[in-house]
Amino acid sequence: MIYCTLLNPALDLVYSTEKFSAGGTLRDIPLRVVPSGKGMNVACIVRTLGEESAVVGIMPEESRNRFTSWLDKKKVQHRFMAVQGEARMNVTILESEGAQSSHINSRGSPIGREAGEEFLQFAGSHLAAGDEWCFSGSIAPRLGEDLYARIIAQCKSAGVDTFLDTRGKALSLGIAAGPLVLKPNSTEFEDIFGEQIQGVHHLALKGKKLLDRGISHVFITLGSDGMIALHDSDCLLSVPPQVKSIDTVGCGDALMAGILVAWKRRFSFSETCRLAVACGAAKAMHAGPDALTRDEVWQLMEDVKITAV
Repeated sequence: MIYCTLLNPALDLVYSTEKFSAGGTLRDIPLRVVPSGKGMNVACIVRTLGEESAVVGIMPEESRNRFTSWLDKKKVQHRFMAVQGEARMNVTILESEGAQSSHINSRGSPIGREAGEEFLQFAGSHLAAGDEWCFSGSIAPRLGEDLYARIIAQCKSAGVDTFLDTRGKALSLGIAAGPLVLKPNSTEFEDIFGEQIQGVHHLALKGKKLLDRGISHVFITLGSDGMIALHDSDCLLSVPPQVKSIDTVGCGDALMAGILVAWKRRFSFSETCRLAVACGAAKAMHAGPDALTRDEVWQLMEDVKITAV
């Protein structure tokens, strides 16, 4: 089973309009309400690619039904530890004129540090050797930015493979815990080292330092430029085929889903890169954070260009 964590759930309210002006009033415009979180996106795409997946996380009781109903429709399992309150709400206003977007991100109901301690026990009860756990997205305030690091330590003791995709202090602490796989984007990668990194070879040299710290695989995403991946003595640049990009939100999550599925199926390192980058490209072709089709992914895989660095 592939487990994906959700420790800061949100409901995304997406409004679409021709033009938005501050201080005005919008009437009768389309609204899309989507339960969100990076773990949700990853788990749904894993399922689309044909592997069993589950979202495990902390869920405010008043919002639980929206998330579970959504996941049930996607045929994704869920394991939620209930807490009081409701999930945060994020508002996005999409403007067709000028292709602009405006965002308002709210706070959810406060969750205390004790919930983090309870979740450690909750997560531990679901660990089984041979599974994969993906820790992606932010951690709700006050749960403790070391929460991913602590669960990674539990996973390693239980023989569970760990994958990390987060930012800030949760990222630095998570790296210290020694996940098996790390997937930062270029900005997060620079934050790890506290310096600007320019060029493929500079990325490769810095990435090698993470391998030296015990991380087995490092995948550095570069947006439309593809991905640099490092494992043992190999360093590969994977460039996606050109596609008509509709929506890039969730492309990194799709790429992570590709890594997880390739890992589960024991793909080679180069084929793992090929599948991951194809997933990111396929996602860009559709609106919605977890929208792609399996057939598109397999087709795009053939056109991913891989070069040794």
